[in-house]
Amino acid sequence: MRKIGSVLLAVVCLFATGILSAAEVKNVIWIIGDGMGPEIMGFFMQGARYAGLDGYPDNVSHLEKMMASGTWGLYFNNTYDTVVTDSAASATQMATGELSRPEIIGLNFKGKTVKNLLEMAKEKGKSVGVISDTYVTDATPAGFTAHAPGRGWKMDIARQQIDFGADVISGGGLQYFSTDENEDLLKIAKKRGYRIARNKTELAKVKSGKLLGLFADKAMPMSVELYKHPQVPTLVEQAQKAVELMEKNKNGFILMAEAGKIDWAAHANDAGAVLAEMKTLDALIAFAVKYADEHPDTLIYLNADHDTGLGSFVYRYVGKEEAARKTAQGEALYGHNTDYASFGAFKLFEKQTGSLYYLEEELKKMPAEKRTPEYIEERLSQTLGYPVNIAEFKNLNDIPGIFRQVNEKRGMAWATQNHSASPLIGVAYGAEAGRFAGIYHNTEILPRLKSALGWNED
Repeated sequence: MRKIGSVLLAVVCLFATGILSAAEVKNVIWIIGDGMGPEIMGFFMQGARYAGLDGYPDNVSHLEKMMASGTWGLYFNNTYDTVVTDSAASATQMATGELSRPEIIGLNFKGKTVKNLLEMAKEKGKSVGVISDTYVTDATPAGFTAHAPGRGWKMDIARQQIDFGADVISGGGLQYFSTDENEDLLKIAKKRGYRIARNKTELAKVKSGKLLGLFADKAMPMSVELYKHPQVPTLVEQAQKAVELMEKNKNGFILMAEAGKIDWAAHANDAGAVLAEMKTLDALIAFAVKYADEHPDTLIYLNADHDTGLGSFVYRYVGKEEAARKTAQGEALYGHNTDYASFGAFKLFEKQTGSLYYLEEELKKMPAEKRTPEYIEERLSQTLGYPVNIAEFKNLNDIPGIFRQVNEKRGMAWATQNHSASPLIGVAYGAEAGRFAGIYHNTEILPRLKSALGWNED
């Protein structure tokens, strides 16, 4: 009897010291920065550290603080038979722990429906939710809430999401719940207990029950243009409401929160928009980390589904006139008029008031006779937020070329407008964060989460 008592005491001590603590994780906030490769993380953290970005008086981003006190891992995201992935396959592999194929939602590479993390959590009695600043039927939230042979099955995905019954579904995509074959879906959702919110005011009024937040017909606005839409809630405001509703469950909750527009900005090779989207992500990290600090049974996991763009500052050789102009502005140039890029570029990025992708599309659609050099220069200056001189630009009829030259002038180079196969960084913080160290594959994230949650018996 004495021996049994000693063993029990030893086990209790092990749990108390955290060595055997798998069951301590009650809540999970999984933040996915869509398209956020390591170079984008570095770009943002470096700007906060050394360029005096607005909102960072101590010159440290919340991302850096989380990384400094959390646990990192490096992981790969290849699919069953492709080196490069898309958001659908990546979300599916992360949510199910099984290899899939590009553009597939919730099915493994054999085409078999596979149970995902939120379905497992719901069976355990937890509250579950997805939020996004794109639209809720987009690939990443769909990968956690639906099963479809293609990411384009948005109407079907919307119906599946309501049938699944997640406690929180929040983002853009109203049209997929209110038109064509889904014209009655909002009525069905209300009968299933959902409160519908279409703007910030309506969101604030939801105090209990399930939430279906649909704040744009399709995608929500880019962060760099969110100031034009005061009634659209921020990603943090969506997260705050989701946690407020779901934390009432004594069994805990799992929330997948997607910062989806990093990818959109990087596809456009738009460094100013990328910076704005990373600030949006950083605000979400600040909220999540604070919540975990106040609720020690909460695990935060931050990662990306894939890298987009492979963008970075590079050095370049400039002509005598540009060299003279830069020197007069106080920028440091080195031998042979080499511009190694100034930290002042970050301050220019912060001035940006619109998306370069939208401007490029506007110029492409304009009749050539109206697309004068004066008009192009005016619109670039308006969008970038500072005077732009395109006198040295070549071939103004090449619209994509104009924006490549804008990037060059700002010291940025992008390898592609598509996804890359770059390995990615996962950062864990809070309860059981140590489980996410090492080098792994994105299909291994779910098993590690299950272990942290004490679901090893599954």
